[in-house]
Amino acid sequence: FFRRDERPHRVVDMLFVHAAALSLTELDAVRRLNARSHRHECEACLRAWPTIASAPSCRSIATTPRLVGSDALVAPGNAPFGSRALVHATVEPVLAPETCADIIAEAEERAAADGWGSRYTLQSCSDELHLADLPRASAAVAAALPDIAAIATAALLPPEHKPSDLRVLNALVVRYDAARSKDHMAPHGDANLLTVNVALSAGHEGGGTWFLAVRGGEAEEA
Repeated sequence: FFRRDERPHRVVDMLFVHAAALSLTELDAVRRLNARSHRHECEACLRAWPTIASAPSCRSIATTPRLVGSDALVAPGNAPFGSRALVHATVEPVLAPETCADIIAEAEERAAADGWGSRYTLQSCSDELHLADLPRASAAVAAALPDIAAIATAALLPPEHKPSDLRVLNALVVRYDAARSKDHMAPHGDANLLTVNVALSAGHEGGGTWFLAVRGGEAEEA
């Protein structure tokens, strides 16, 4: 998803000019390098989150789909998704309330000792910690990961895609604190195939995720 102040055609023009300057041999070398880099990254991700390899082939729960405003937002026919329903909200939680509470407690404990950071999202208006730095939270998410991967695959990808083929690129706990003006992220697009957001806290007013592309660009919360 592009930010509001970005113009996709200019990005495409720059990529086209750059690609036109390369020979076919050079382009093939770049593709091989990218494929090798991607393979190594996937291998590292699997070592970090091995439980995803045991994801069941099917695990579907009810979701509320929301349509983006174009059938070619990410690619012709929105490949590989094959659908305009690119945002889904699960009807039932994917983590138990007590698990969510323990993740919050461990994050607060760690932050009290070492502070919050923002070394991955690079956002000044929110705080984050990596799950890799939270042993209890990592164990809980690792246990739930096979089902989460299967649910996301069933909702978003065609049947030929297997949940066990997915890899976790990064896993974060993000905290928002309106009292400290840490209450949002700037509009952005994640550079990965799927993003799973799990709301850990409840009982507050407001909040949610704003999808600019949903319903032709109108804001929608999930």
